Amino acid sequence: MERNWQPFWNSLDRLLEEGEVIIDRPQGSPHACFPQVRYPFDCGYLALPLCESGEEMDVWKGNQAPPQVAAILLAVDEHNLALNRSLVLGLNEHALEAITDFYAQIGLTAVAIHRTPAELRLLTERRSVRRFLDRPVERSLIERVVELACWAPSAHNQQPWRFVVVSNAESKEKLAQALSEIFRRDLLAQGVPLEEIQARLERSRKRILTAPLAVLLCLCEEDIQPGSTERQRKGEHEMAIQSVALAGGQFLLAAHALGLATVWLCAPLFAPEAAQRALDLPSSWQAQALILVGYASQRPTPPPRKSLSEVMLYR
Repeated sequence: MERNWQPFWNSLDRLLEEGEVIIDRPQGSPHACFPQVRYPFDCGYLALPLCESGEEMDVWKGNQAPPQVAAILLAVDEHNLALNRSLVLGLNEHALEAITDFYAQIGLTAVAIHRTPAELRLLTERRSVRRFLDRPVERSLIERVVELACWAPSAHNQQPWRFVVVSNAESKEKLAQALSEIFRRDLLAQGVPLEEIQARLERSRKRILTAPLAVLLCLCEEDIQPGSTERQRKGEHEMAIQSVALAGGQFLLAAHALGLATVWLCAPLFAPEAAQRALDLPSSWQAQALILVGYASQRPTPPPRKSLSEVMLYR
């Protein structure tokens, strides 16, 4: 039976409320014994009243809300047979990686015990990756990703999504060239300098060609239910687009869960006919997005997120 850890984390929150976090090793300061190693974030300890043991609990602190314990870090010194325990406050998954790397630099092995279950961390740990290892993606793996994406909900259960997996160099070159032509035309119309246009086109082309896989996400217009009025037809089309987007989002999460990295590109949305011709697709397959897939060569720093007060409203 799965254990409920919430009372444990609630107790740690109460310790925070009763104690005081003292920061004595600010971010950027050198380690006392390893001056070449600097603290990646504010570090200190939790001072508790009525604490008889005299032991202090280390604290790593960021500035993100909410001010509750996000994780516990256990760091082991195998030479001194010592165990260091740290509370982590207001720091995300990327920050935890930086802290475990800090411990490694001073000779400790660290592991994080997360407050958020792994199933939910999947939603916050996914990143948009634009640089991939020169390593092919197994066919069985990408087929598993598409299979999982197809479990997304859809209007009337029409499942209007189609996935075109572009893996060979010739097809990727055709697609990149077709999208570049439309992109160039649009940039020229916007008055962008020629030198900048060339640089942006080359960057976009290289991104597609160097990705192990490029998956064109399409909407099959044959799956859209007919409407008797213009308003109904418009609504049905928009619901189909929403359904395809849901499958695309599920594709990103499934790929991440299976160890792959992805990035969503909107370029085909502005050149659906060009993408269709380049890959010789059925006329009813309308390109919506291009998802690049591979194994990440680096893990990007997550961009900031808006606060709940900016995106949420109660009525």
